[in-house]
Amino acid sequence: MISRSRASPSLRLFREFLLREISSRYVGSVFGGVWALIQPLFQLAIYSFVFRVIFAVRFPELQQHSFTTFVACALWPWMAFQEGLQRGTHAISGNASLIKKVAFRRELLVLAAVSSIFLVHLTGFVVVLLGLTAIGEPIRLSGLPVALLGWLVMFVFSCGLAFLTSSLQVFLKDVEHVLAPVLMVMFYATPVLYPLSRVPEPYSIAMALNPAAHVLEPIRGALMRGEWAVLELLAMLAAAFAVAALCKLVFNRLSPHFEDFA
Repeated sequence: MISRSRASPSLRLFREFLLREISSRYVGSVFGGVWALIQPLFQLAIYSFVFRVIFAVRFPELQQHSFTTFVACALWPWMAFQEGLQRGTHAISGNASLIKKVAFRRELLVLAAVSSIFLVHLTGFVVVLLGLTAIGEPIRLSGLPVALLGWLVMFVFSCGLAFLTSSLQVFLKDVEHVLAPVLMVMFYATPVLYPLSRVPEPYSIAMALNPAAHVLEPIRGALMRGEWAVLELLAMLAAAFAVAALCKLVFNRLSPHFEDFA
């Protein structure tokens, strides 16, 4: 009973922060949350046109699937990770006035910021999968549980790194400027637009060190080929929690000074 009474205020506060994050993102927008689906769809259309029409890309890994499906399976979880990390980075500095007035667990702001992005993009991801299935793409919806496990791994990684970047952003305003190009490089170093097997040998070992590659590939394999790489994803989930724990330690050490520098 004691633990429940202590946890419930934090849970209610997290819910309030989460709803605020989702609603504030679309304040004044005519189409509201539809933009969360339109933007990645537009990006997907551009990639499909450039690589499928102009470069006429053909991968053996596509089998009976289109290049659009190939990219879509990995693009949405990557965008959730990227935007979640970017939004989480501003969770503390962007709420400076609240932090200086009210005492509460600061990590709730980071968790709410990242969670809002993942909820929105996960909804769009499911809509796109259903849409691709409706037009005849052979999507293995039976692999959705594995894909969701992959999403969980990306979520934990995003939250963990956001603990680090959000705490550093309070003291070093350059963090957000460094993060943008780093994420851009990471995007092209992650097998979103290509399979990992197509990377030339001199670079394949370095590319294999990218944790996202070991998450997005199983998601794609589950939805396109019905593969269940559960053990690999569970190993990555354990690694994600380890990274998150280390980043949270930094966050905890710096959080007492947020009120002075935010």
